[in-house]
Amino acid sequence: MRMILSGLCGLFLICAACGNSDVKPAEVSVVSLYEEIYQYNTLDSMRRRDFMKRDSVVLEAFMAVVSGEPFNAGLLESWSASRAVEVFTPLVDSVYKHGSPLQMALGRILAVAESENIELPHRLYAEVVYGRPESILFVDSVMLVALNHYLGADFDGYSHLPSYMRLVKTPQMLPFDVAEALVATSYPYQYSDESTVLSRLLYEGVIAHFRRKLVGKPDIALALGYTPEQYEWFERNEKGLWNALVSKGLIFDTSERLASRLVDPSPSTSDLIAGSPGRAGRYIGYKLVESYLRRNKGTALSSLLSPDFYANPAVLTEISYNP
Repeated sequence: MRMILSGLCGLFLICAACGNSDVKPAEVSVVSLYEEIYQYNTLDSMRRRDFMKRDSVVLEAFMAVVSGEPFNAGLLESWSASRAVEVFTPLVDSVYKHGSPLQMALGRILAVAESENIELPHRLYAEVVYGRPESILFVDSVMLVALNHYLGADFDGYSHLPSYMRLVKTPQMLPFDVAEALVATSYPYQYSDESTVLSRLLYEGVIAHFRRKLVGKPDIALALGYTPEQYEWFERNEKGLWNALVSKGLIFDTSERLASRLVDPSPSTSDLIAGSPGRAGRYIGYKLVESYLRRNKGTALSSLLSPDFYANPAVLTEISYNP
């Protein structure tokens, strides 16, 4: 089963996001598969066999993604000589010069998740490069993180993308996307015919809360996936956004399409206020969740990931949200 999450500053920003003295990072192994594949055609036959045996599980998962065919030595040799490998590997190495960014991110994420009783399945983790549009892929028990999706908003290779997509393709965003992918894959939104816009906003708010909690970066804008300017706009217009949701009768609307328009990446959230940046629903959801936690101190954070929380219409009265 395959699950997907779509998503230039120095690597020190990632280290700052992951390094926090209140948590001892978990020990985690990450396969820098993109580097090993880049070197593959320079190896002798014995070292090639050792590589294919050692990393067979992640290789099978990766080659299934990039070729759609069962893994074999011929496919690996062909991919090692591919244009994607030739172009992206040196670029990734030029940005990530000081170790594995995924390993640094995962150390804290997994440690905090365990301390909060967030059950994340054991996985194999691999850093890769490829030409697919998804930044993170799960293939069975393997998590593939494409580092070429995090080269910086000004990277020429992203020039064909709209600005709202380019702005989140930065090294700083990588640990937050990893945290979201792990949590959202383990605790997916439970949709039903009775699901409301409110339940989707609350779920998105919970995911945003965990992006910040697991990574440990104090920058709220970055944690929520906004630029500082976008977050400032939301802060100035928080009351107007909430009033629009209420006055337009959107809170308990059961349209899945409407809910998606409010929370999915997009250039704007036109259903609420003209000029609103995209994903305004995630901002409101985050504010709702934070209001709930302030009024319900001691709440087990793991309980927020259950439909008993986000799909319960009575939760709104316990939140007492009034921007």
